[in-house]
Amino acid sequence: MSDTTSPWALAWERAHKQATASPATLAQGHTLYLSGGVPARLNSQPGQISALISPRHGEPARATIGITTLSPAEQHALAAALRGSRHKDALLKGQLPAALADPAHTGGVPLAPSAAQVTFTCDCRQAPCRHTAALGHALTQRLHATPSLLMTLRGLSHRQLNSLLHAPDLTIAPTPEQRDSPRTPPRPAGPYIAAHQAYQHWNNTAPPPAPRTNATDGEASPQTFTHLELPEPPAPTPSLQLLSHLVREAARQAQHLLADNTLLETDPVTDAVRLTASLPAGERAEITAYRLDLEPHAFRRLLNTYALAGAPGIHTTRHLYPDDPELLQQAAAAITPLRPDAATALITADNRITDPVADIEIRHGHDGRWYPFAAAGHDWHLIAPASDDPADAYQNALTTLDARTRPRQPR
Repeated sequence: MSDTTSPWALAWERAHKQATASPATLAQGHTLYLSGGVPARLNSQPGQISALISPRHGEPARATIGITTLSPAEQHALAAALRGSRHKDALLKGQLPAALADPAHTGGVPLAPSAAQVTFTCDCRQAPCRHTAALGHALTQRLHATPSLLMTLRGLSHRQLNSLLHAPDLTIAPTPEQRDSPRTPPRPAGPYIAAHQAYQHWNNTAPPPAPRTNATDGEASPQTFTHLELPEPPAPTPSLQLLSHLVREAARQAQHLLADNTLLETDPVTDAVRLTASLPAGERAEITAYRLDLEPHAFRRLLNTYALAGAPGIHTTRHLYPDDPELLQQAAAAITPLRPDAATALITADNRITDPVADIEIRHGHDGRWYPFAAAGHDWHLIAPASDDPADAYQNALTTLDARTRPRQPR
């Protein structure tokens, strides 16, 4: 695979090899790829690429490779560096010039992901595995033919890139009067109404709003204002209630940005689950699942996961990553006395400890907590809230499974 001349394909191939960290797995994936086990069409979206991998001998498995998307700050730094660049027109035509592999041309933002920014998940529950390796080899070839796919995976679709590169620069040289008055901020060209003036006009004719409380996390939400006299918008426009909810969410994100310059969630799937979970049951869940390229039942499971463990639970469900082997061994030792059948050894890999007899898996999240999963078909599902102690998480899994299988007592 290293015979390609594309710097983007080479950069991805290097990150893929380092993240997989197993020459044997890479070789098995290469054989699977060459045998036609990867379909011609790969499902790509910002932050991930997936496909149903079909070995000649064995069950098909859906493999997914996650790639960290560029943060909003990185996107704007990239756009600022490229607006006046000679590469701008090529980008707008869907090309990705090789020169941009050098961060010196992209505002210091590396476009190619590092190994630490690559994650693997697979139906076979062994990722990184031959299925994810085969998908990774296929992606190398796709990037050789279509380097611009990398921009989509890094969170910049052609439409968003076009918008960023055409965004006006609102920093205008001040007039002499403005230079003499440092309190007067620079303003964009053209007529406008200042936000504080619009608010003052409304505030003089409306009662002050009461603070709202978010029922999910108990935090006080930013104050938002609703004109009750507004009519319901015509279909298929979202309802006034939903639009008001989106305004509140935008205000909540802005509050966190102003506080510490960070977003609440940057993963599109996690953010979509969070928004949907706060809506009336069932509202827009089907269409949201479709837009995320997820089966409706898979999206409903993520909603259940969010109810149990919030955004960290979603991340731990969807992403596996290398963890401290010594920490995993200590956790396994704490779990062993609780096992119903300790004859079969526990399996430790990545950030997970699997009990193959009890069909229980404990995963260590980025937040330092332990998440209890149970096997269901060819997948794992979070079944109880996270715990600070791995033994508690394992015991919670046992208790939950026991309650599910215990026959109901007659009334």
